[in-house]
Amino acid sequence: MKKMSWLIAILIFGASFCSINAVAHPPQDMILKYDIDTGILDVEITHNTPSQTLHYINKIEIYKNEDLEISEEYDSQPSTDVFVKNFDIIADIGDEIKVIAFCNIQGSIQRTIIVEDPAADNPPIVQIFNPTKGYFHFSGIRLFPTFIGILSDTMGFGGFRLRPLQIYTSDDKDEKNEIEVSVFINNEKLGDADYNPSSGYHEIKWTGPNLGTFSLKVIAEDTSENTAETSMDVWYFCFIP
Repeated sequence: MKKMSWLIAILIFGASFCSINAVAHPPQDMILKYDIDTGILDVEITHNTPSQTLHYINKIEIYKNEDLEISEEYDSQPSTDVFVKNFDIIADIGDEIKVIAFCNIQGSIQRTIIVEDPAADNPPIVQIFNPTKGYFHFSGIRLFPTFIGILSDTMGFGGFRLRPLQIYTSDDKDEKNEIEVSVFINNEKLGDADYNPSSGYHEIKWTGPNLGTFSLKVIAEDTSENTAETSMDVWYFCFIP
C-alpha cells in the first residue's frame, strides 16, 4: 500500500512539473523512406506544437555511412503536428542513412535505415507509434513528457483502452492490410493487431488490471513470411478489468 502511495505521489508530482514544461518536448517519432531509383529520401517527423514558430523542428542532419551529407536549419515547421520534407541524396544498396532532427527548445530524435535492393523481397518495416517513448499516457492518450529513464521507456496509466496500441508498418511488396502484426507482453501473446485504414496503423487494445514494467514486443510478417520485430519497455498501471 505504501509502495502504491509512493508511485501515485510520483505521478502527481510528474504531472505538475511536466504540464508546466509540456511545450518543451523533443520530436515524438520519425519515419524514413528511400527510393533508390529517384535518389529521394522522404522524412516524416511527428512533432506536436501549439505554435509553429515558437516550438518547432529547427535543424535536420543527414548522414550517409557516418559522413554528413546534408544539414539544414529552419525557423518554423509547416504544421502543428508533422514535419514532412524530401531530400535528394545518392546512395547505393547497403548504404546506411541516418537522420537526426532537432527541436529548437529541447531534444532530438534519430532514425537509421539501410538502403535495400528494390528487386528483393525485404522484411517489413515495423515501429511502435503508440505508446511514445518518454511520455506519460492515460488510457493510451499521450499527455506529457516524463523524466527520462524513470521506471521505463514510457508510462501507461489506465491501460490502452481509449487509444489502443498503434503500430506503423510498411513493406516493399505487400499492402499494409496484408501484413500480419502480432503483439506480445513479456513474451506472452496479447493478440494480433488489426489494420485500421482510418488511422493508417495496426491497432490492438491492451487492458486489464496489472502493475509493473512490461516488455512490449511487436512482430510483423509479410505474405512471403519475412519478419521484423521491435520492442519497448512500458510501465503499466491499470486497476480496471
